[in-house]
Order: sequence, then structure tokens, then C-alpha cells
Amino acid sequence: MIYRERLHVPWWWVLIAALFVLSLAVAVYAYVDPLIATVFTVLAAVGVGLALVAYSATTVGVVDGAVVAGRNRVSLDWVAGADPLAGETARAALGRDANHRDFLLTRPYVPGLVRIRLSDPADPHPAWLVSTRRPEDFAAAVNAPRNAG
Repeated sequence: MIYRERLHVPWWWVLIAALFVLSLAVAVYAYVDPLIATVFTVLAAVGVGLALVAYSATTVGVVDGAVVAGRNRVSLDWVAGADPLAGETARAALGRDANHRDFLLTRPYVPGLVRIRLSDPADPHPAWLVSTRRPEDFAAAVNAPRNAG
């Protein structure tokens, strides 16, 4: 089973970024030569846009026999299982019930999580906590090879 999800930023982050660049432009145009202010504003807009695109490029899922979380991969051979977490359970997993040894790939605008338990005794992380918009589907994809055999 293959599962892939891109953790793109919500539309309102783009709106906030545009308002941020606009406020920079207003401040710079008030004190600097218009040509320099225009160059600064364009460069600021490009920089903020690239930052949003880079933050949105994160993908998570199960591909080619491995769990993928951003640039990180772990083979399904080393996965003991996965549990979907949503709502208060997900918040508790990142808060009061957190394990400081867990590997985290979380996004504040994505409400769901999957806890992926690892079986590798040499791994310093007993589990991965990965943000996802569809925790049940992601957990099912991680657990599918174990359930099939």
C-alpha cells in the first residue's frame, strides 16, 4: 500500500505573508528612495514566498517499503506498528504525554498525528510522531504489510 501526503501551508498563511510584505513595503517606502524600496520589496516578497514554498514541500507517507517523513526514512522492517492520534490525544502526545526521545515531524496547522513505533534497538528514537491530515489512512498504510502477512 502506498500513501503520500504533502503538508502544505494553509491559505491564510499566504495572506499573512502578503500582509507582512506589504507592511515592510510601506515602512521602507516612507524612508528610502523609491527604486531601492522597490528592489527591497521585491526581494522580501521572493524570500517570504520561497520560505512558504519550502515549508510546504514536506511530504509524509509510505513509499517503496519505507515510512517517509520529510527527508527522513525508516524501513517498514523496523516498524513495530502505527497508531492514529487526533484531537486531545494528539495534543497530549505533543504535550503532557510527550516522550523527549521521540522523533518529531510536526506542523502546527495540521491537527492529526501518527505515532509510528520502532523496533530497532539501536535507534535512539522509540517512536516517530508525524503530522498528517488523515491519521487513520496513514496508520493503515504503515500497518498494511504486517496485517497482510
